[in-house]
Amino acid sequence: MNQRMTIAQGAALLAISSYVSKLLSFFYRIPYQNMAGDFGLYVYQTVYPVFAIAAALGIYALPVVVAKLTLHHPEEKREVLWSIFFVLLVMSFVLGTLGWWVAPEVALLFGDAQLVQPLRAVTLTFYLLPVIAVLRGMFQADLEMRPTAFSQITENAVRVCLLLLVTYYGVQMGANPYQVGAAAHMTALGGSIASLILLVRFAKGRIGRPVVSKRHIRRVGRVLLTSGLAVSIASLALLLMQLIDGLTFVNLLGDSLETKVEKGIFDRGYPLLQFAILFATSISLASVPTLLMEYRKRNDAATKQHLETLLRSGLLIAAAATVGLVGVMRPLNIALYQDDNGTVALSWLAATAFTASLSMIIVSCLQSVDAEKYAFVGVVVGLSVKLGLNITLIPAYGMLGAGMATFGGFAVMAAAQLVLLNRKFGRVTAGRSFYVRLSKAVVPMAVFLYIIEQLFRLSGWESRFGAMLEVGILVLGGAGVFCVFALRTGVLSEREWALLPFGEKLYRIHQRRGII
Repeated sequence: MNQRMTIAQGAALLAISSYVSKLLSFFYRIPYQNMAGDFGLYVYQTVYPVFAIAAALGIYALPVVVAKLTLHHPEEKREVLWSIFFVLLVMSFVLGTLGWWVAPEVALLFGDAQLVQPLRAVTLTFYLLPVIAVLRGMFQADLEMRPTAFSQITENAVRVCLLLLVTYYGVQMGANPYQVGAAAHMTALGGSIASLILLVRFAKGRIGRPVVSKRHIRRVGRVLLTSGLAVSIASLALLLMQLIDGLTFVNLLGDSLETKVEKGIFDRGYPLLQFAILFATSISLASVPTLLMEYRKRNDAATKQHLETLLRSGLLIAAAATVGLVGVMRPLNIALYQDDNGTVALSWLAATAFTASLSMIIVSCLQSVDAEKYAFVGVVVGLSVKLGLNITLIPAYGMLGAGMATFGGFAVMAAAQLVLLNRKFGRVTAGRSFYVRLSKAVVPMAVFLYIIEQLFRLSGWESRFGAMLEVGILVLGGAGVFCVFALRTGVLSEREWALLPFGEKLYRIHQRRGII
């Protein structure tokens, strides 16, 4: 029981820290765009996936691999940790140095030769990756989540503060968008240093002297290049979607100022999509540790039951987040970015939240039960579809085509993940009656959002303050309508409601008073 509580509490702490970190990453784009403009956002966001992939490797993917390797060889823990460190050190040095030298060629792949400076700034983040990943993995293997959680928040808080400072002074001093973008990406180094200092303090007296073992180095290298690669790619689906847009958008539409501004406008949507996905997945994945324990006990019936419960709770939150984000997109665009440019394309991105959340939930389930290769295959299928649709739709429809391509890519990815999940566990489904009840909760919410949006449009109150007020009314009112109908239609059982934040309280109020 104590171990179960420790695992659950650790997972909750990591989920909270991840949520706070993603909130920081979401909110700084708004002042950044307000200061640097859509062209400045284009520069930053085009290169951002490269940085974010490196950051995600150090925060999520590699620590998981480190923890699993350590748990598989507990009697040789120190040798395994040092072997992982040496392998990662070589890999990061090669990637960082190579990235610096080939930055001009990579910039050409993005369709903009002036992206060299921002790309080279990103390569600096690779050099601290090995020690951060190993320390986080070491703590996670010992079920100590506090160091990882606190270091995540510290890293992002320091980076965001430095980024906004250098952006403000860069714009004030008249630096061009490429110089501002490079300086903004260099602030990641400051965040990494702060995170490393904190991790070293937690690890004081536990690291031990370096141990070199050729046998472990070969084993670690093989695992990192196989299952480690699978875990990494499966965890980075949204970032890889953005990377595909960066590599194709300007190349397909031409290297012009108008194209780059259009790409910047489109890039407004990804932080919003990321926020919606995080909201849906972080809530539903609280039950993943229980799923893992049942799987370890080889309790197939309980494992399947937990999977279906997790699927239903995840779909409920994903549906609410998706309909809500689509419904508030126009006023939200004005409130955050000062105008409603690109709202239709951003609405396509918002609609992606449902399938993207479903896909990420299944990926996490598959990874937790050592089925990384299944998750990897599903993600690769979705990314391939995204690339094909980009090539087809962007020349014809511009950023609207890019939004449609992201929607299509994640839809196929989610379908592929469902097929692979069923292949692994047999038939896993939320149930037809669940979807009927879910629609009875979603439709009233959508109608409410549409009516309020039309009333605000008719009022002619199109100022930024008016948009903020409208967003507040839409979010609070829409959430209230959704909760009322979700409880009345019995879309989840009492046990499933208990998995959601405040879900148990809402269910008890509903049972006691019968008024919501």
